[in-house]
Amino acid sequence: MKIYQRELLPIIRLCLFYFIFLNLIPSPGYGQHVYQLKPATEIPLLTAGVGGAVTSVLLRNKYKPLTADDLGQLNASDIFAIDHPATGNYGKGARVASDVFVSVSYAFPLTTLFLPDIRNDPGTIGVMLAEALLINETLTGITKSLVRRPRPFTYNQDVPENIRTGVGSNYSFFSGHTSYTATFSFFTAKVISDNIDNNTVKAVVWTGAILWPAATGYFRYKAGMHFPTDVITGYVVGASIGYFIPQLHKIKTKNENAKVQLSSLQVGPGFFQVAVAF
Repeated sequence: MKIYQRELLPIIRLCLFYFIFLNLIPSPGYGQHVYQLKPATEIPLLTAGVGGAVTSVLLRNKYKPLTADDLGQLNASDIFAIDHPATGNYGKGARVASDVFVSVSYAFPLTTLFLPDIRNDPGTIGVMLAEALLINETLTGITKSLVRRPRPFTYNQDVPENIRTGVGSNYSFFSGHTSYTATFSFFTAKVISDNIDNNTVKAVVWTGAILWPAATGYFRYKAGMHFPTDVITGYVVGASIGYFIPQLHKIKTKNENAKVQLSSLQVGPGFFQVAVAF
């Protein structure tokens, strides 16, 4: 259960925190909603997310670390040319920096609460965020467990053998730090940009959303934790999830009546409400 406790349990706690926090905060009134929850969308997403997260747990708990014999068979010439320089990296400072970057990104979605229109429908944002996190964990965790790619530092003879054969030493593909920071960053930027008309603010928000996971991925590379292809893949996966989950829930019309549609599921502060129009 070591990998589960270290990596997945904080994610589950985070989902619960966002959902509870966003549903308990006071709502300033009923403005025009930008997003909408529908059973036909939420049931498949949440089912796939929860099922994928459980599968990720089961696979992670079957983790088998590299052995000394495995290290002896590693050959840097077998990896892609673009990835080769990473085998000489092992920066502890860069690893700490990447941990700080991903930890800070966890708070990004809370910044959306400064916008009144979002505070009108906090539960919807909470559900969307939970879906994004669960899907990202599904794709990241399952891929890592199935691919089991050795990290760059495992090729480095200067790194102690006990570290090269430690827990997670063959979980290189793809970068979870990068995918999570990209998910948080793009999700937050998408939600903010969908709720404001100020182009300057949008430009600043999206610039930050693009650069933050890029910096995280760079630090993971310098730390010898990931190859460039791991970082690029993690970036694309996380950014796609962070952008398209809100886009999938976006109401097509800005008419106020659009927030109450046939068989639509709305989440208000502290409770669930099903709204049906005829």
